[in-house]
Amino acid sequence: MFDKFTHLDYATVGFCQEDNSIYWNYALVNKLISLEQLKKIEQALKSLKRNPALYFENRHQLKGLITFLKRNKYKFGYEDSWMFYDGRNIDKSNFNNIKKVNNQSDLKIFLKIFDSCYQKNDPQNVYGELGEYLIVAEKSWHKHHHSNRIEYFIVYNDKEPVAVSTLTNHKQIGYISNVGSLRTARGKGFGKLATLYCVNLSKKRGNTQHCLATEEGTFPNEFYKRVGFKTAFTAICYLKK
Repeated sequence: MFDKFTHLDYATVGFCQEDNSIYWNYALVNKLISLEQLKKIEQALKSLKRNPALYFENRHQLKGLITFLKRNKYKFGYEDSWMFYDGRNIDKSNFNNIKKVNNQSDLKIFLKIFDSCYQKNDPQNVYGELGEYLIVAEKSWHKHHHSNRIEYFIVYNDKEPVAVSTLTNHKQIGYISNVGSLRTARGKGFGKLATLYCVNLSKKRGNTQHCLATEEGTFPNEFYKRVGFKTAFTAICYLKK
């Protein structure tokens, strides 16, 4: 989803052209930093016309980073729960109801259903409408689907598309995202099917880890716990407006 990375000795700055949200525009850090280094991170993001934001693992060794950022007028943005599949057996009996997006016609269906799964005033959706992210999703498929770096899937109920999911394959990690089902089709296992299909395919692709990220304390977070994912660590984002 990122269009550009700027690698510093102490951080990696990610940038997304179409979507300016803090989910795709931040500095990934993994150690305590100095004020001078923070200023350089801020300059890198401001040069890209993005607000300063830092994303890092919420572990004991980095607690001082939170205090440091608060002292420099940063505020808490969000916390991700990084969840990994626990290895339980997967029921594959309904996998034939899933179709991979292989062409422009399939992509059009995927994007329509994906957009319909994420709407306002939905108690199961913490993200709201997709907005510019839908453009990013379309662009990413065109850029990476030929190599299977990114794969999109549509779940059908008979002949009707009702759910979607995405699998990203990179360095033996299968990252699952964009899972959603139409509100009219919920409670029938389509979201679970879309998720576990990606886990199973991730194994076939040779990945050794199968993971996803959700925000702590949300419906998706609880949903993935029920279908076989466990939180390995959390990561937090602090931003300065």
